[in-house]
Amino acid sequence: MTFDAEIAIFIQRFFLTSTLGIGFAVLLSRYLIFIFIPVLVWLSVYGDNQEKHAVKEAAWSMGVAILIAEIFSLLLLRIRPFLSVAEIVSLIPPPLTSAFPSTHVSIAIAATAALFSVSRRWGYFCAIIALGIAIGRVAAGVHYPSDIIGGMLVGVFAFAAVRLGHKALRLKTKD
Repeated sequence: MTFDAEIAIFIQRFFLTSTLGIGFAVLLSRYLIFIFIPVLVWLSVYGDNQEKHAVKEAAWSMGVAILIAEIFSLLLLRIRPFLSVAEIVSLIPPPLTSAFPSTHVSIAIAATAALFSVSRRWGYFCAIIALGIAIGRVAAGVHYPSDIIGGMLVGVFAFAAVRLGHKALRLKTKD
């Protein structure tokens, strides 16, 4: 058994010790991602100009992250832990795509990076949410820790691509 699988088993067993733990894993893995919606709406309405701009970059970064993660998922076709490791069960309905990278984490990190670039307070808040999502996805049995790391890299890359693309567009329009 791989080290990746052993870590996934350890995390899932921690949550499987009680009904409350299972419910918490489901909450983290399926529903915590939706916290980004009210955060982005709040900042788009009540944020300063930098925060409003970061919301736009977050939205674009999230879209790019989804695109990249889904392309990798289709190309790599990594089997999900609950399908390949007997000790791991799926706590949520089986996702339709492959495991690597985690699209949920890609989205969360892309938004977090965009908000962190203008506000440490919102950045830290979103980083905690992203960490919860990451732990929840492993606890639910749908990702290995390496899928999470891959998702983080995709999210950071997506934000960097959007930020660099935006800077290039601004420079081009000045000419």
